[in-house]
Parts: sequence; C-alpha cells; structure tokens
Amino acid sequence: MKTGEPIDGKRVMQRILKFAKAAYLSVFTTVAYRAMRRKQDDPLGARSPSSIKIVCRYGLKNGLANGAVYNGLALQTLGYEVEQPDVTSVMRSPLKRIFCKRGGLFVFHCAAPQLLLLAWPLRRLIRSGKLIGYFAWELAEPPGDWPKYEDLWDEIWTPSRFSAQSLSKLYACPIRVVPHVLLKRGSPRGWRKGEEPLTFLTMADARSSLARKNPRAVVAAFRSAFPSERDVSLVVKLQANQSSKEVHTLLAEIGGDARIRVIQETMTRTEVDRLFSSAHAYVSLHRAEGFGLPLLEARLFGLATLATAWSGNLDFMSDEDSVLIPCELTTMRDEGGVYGEVTWAEPDVGAAAVAMRRFYDDPVYLAKVAKAGWEASSPERQLARLEAALRTPDVTSLMLNRCDI
Repeated sequence: MKTGEPIDGKRVMQRILKFAKAAYLSVFTTVAYRAMRRKQDDPLGARSPSSIKIVCRYGLKNGLANGAVYNGLALQTLGYEVEQPDVTSVMRSPLKRIFCKRGGLFVFHCAAPQLLLLAWPLRRLIRSGKLIGYFAWELAEPPGDWPKYEDLWDEIWTPSRFSAQSLSKLYACPIRVVPHVLLKRGSPRGWRKGEEPLTFLTMADARSSLARKNPRAVVAAFRSAFPSERDVSLVVKLQANQSSKEVHTLLAEIGGDARIRVIQETMTRTEVDRLFSSAHAYVSLHRAEGFGLPLLEARLFGLATLATAWSGNLDFMSDEDSVLIPCELTTMRDEGGVYGEVTWAEPDVGAAAVAMRRFYDDPVYLAKVAKAGWEASSPERQLARLEAALRTPDVTSLMLNRCDI
C-alpha cells in the first residue's frame, strides 16, 4: 500500500486472515507430521488386515472426489470390503475425529500437501494399517513444493504411467499405477446427418488451470472446421470464476457464435451425465493430463473421443480406438497462475479441425471410432487392469477380507 493512500479495511482484514491461516497451517503441519509419522518400531508386517478405507473430501464434488468414488465402487465390485470416510466437514476442526475399522489400507485421494489435513481426523487409526497417498500429477516434471512425507505414507498410488514417471523423480518410495475405473456404461452413439446437429463436448476446470485444459484450442478448432455450417454445435462446460481473465478471453473468442454453448454453473452428476448422453464426440486438446477422467467417461457413454496425443490419457487411448492429435512440447507460462512456467504439449489445432470435420463428413467413421473406444474401455477390461495392478503380495496380504483370497 502506497503512502498517502486511504486504508482499505477489507483488504487489510484479508491480509490478516491470510497471514493467520498460513501461520496456523505451519504449526498444524509440524505437530501433525510429528504425531503421525511412522516410528522405527512400527514395521508394516505387524499391521492387521481389514477393509480398504478410501478417504477423501467427498463434499467438494470435484475430480478428486469423483475419482475416489469410482475407486471405491471398483474395489467393491472386485470383492473387497470398502469404507469411504468423508473428511469434508471435520477438516476445519482439529479436535474432531472419524471412526472406521482398524487395519487394512488407508488410501487418501488428495494432493500430497493436503494429506496431513485429511489424515488428522483418523490419527488414532492410520498406523494400524498401511497408509497410501493416491496422488495424480499432470506435468512431466514433479511439483517442487510437495512435501516428502515418506516416513508417513507407505507407498504412492497414481492413476497413470505418465504421473508415476513424474512423481518417481521426487519420491523414492514405491509408486504403483492404479488406474481409475468407471462402471457406468451407455451404448455407442451415432450421428444422423440431417436429423440433428453434430454435437461436440469439452470440459475444463479453472481450479486445475484453464490453460492446461485448453478449451480455447477446442473453440478455435471447431470454428476452423465449421466456418458456416449450422447443423453442428459445441458445448463447453466450465468450472470457473466468471470474472477471471481466462474466461473473458474465451468468451470474447466465441463472440456471438450461437452454435457454441458455454455452461458455467455447477451441475449435478445427473446433469453432467445428460451432457455426455446428448453429445456425439468429446474433444480434449489438453496440454497435459494426469489421467483424463472425462475422456474415459465419454468413451463409456459411447462418444467418439478426440484428444492430444500426450500424457496420462495414453494409458487407455490409442489410434485404434480414438483420434489422437499430434503435438509439440513447448515451454510457456500458465496464464492461470497455477503452475508458473511449464513445459507441456501444444496440440495441432489445424489437425484437430480436420479430425472434427471428418466426423461431420463421414458419420460412419464417427460411429466406428465411438464403438472402438466403447469396446476398449469396457468395465470388464478396466477391472482386469485394476486387479492386475493390485495383485502383488504386499497389497493382497492386507486385503484378506476379499472373498476369494
């Protein structure tokens, strides 16, 4: 604040609260880490097998929460006993605790810096079992500000090989690729030219960087592919602050194009499912993905998928069952300020436009891609991959409640 300027009481209070929050988190982190870290006389072999606890802030209803829900459903389908402690309401009160069965696996779906906050309500229980951090990371280089609590957690699970390769540069503990699994399934979609608009869908959450999700590239590709056609539409689902600079730039580029519908309100799961069900193709011109959960959702709903040929989505997408857009790695500054300067993919917008146009010109090809992705992502295949990821002695020995073990 410059000398002579009037004092802004609201701004001063915001700074005080920000400082107080930072101070509290610093003290809490120190105390919680010392209280919960593994001791020398606390060997893993002494812990008793029990249920799998999928711990998350489910109340946030974001991508992390969705992944935790899906993970729990998949493990239950495989026959494991699963508990899903929700720490949303207790994280603001350090005196509150959550109760669940002792032993087994405690799997925390969060980013590493938040693990202590999620684990604290279970502090009396977590050392009775195996503590696992389920972390996803979107960039080729690991996060430089993530803590190394390797005497707190036993291992890290992550949804893709891309994420595992990045995190392995930071952590020396075991890192296991445990993919997301979706069990809800529709049927392959086709487009009836002349009877309905060809509808493309894309989604982006500003909390994980609109620049990374790159919806502007999707808009540019759509408008290049269809300069004047009226029987096409693009739905852009955003989770973003309507006043943000990134959103303003995106809306300005859309202009008055009535074929492009932007949805910014929070939607229920049922409403999101309707978006998938009413579209024919899902487009993700991302610059980086830790996994790409919406792409997998789209394939299960029977949409043809078109995505950048880089990062976590390549674990379940190939040229045989989707359209992969070529890209070049580039270094740039994240406009949203989430990552700072970063090296990631720059997808070829021209190639994406050609691919989108081909869906329009050749509905048979569109249907072929949709069916191939739907078949390749069947729940049976996904569950087989998950089971293979878990079937190693150090995991299955802690899952004796499973009916066939």
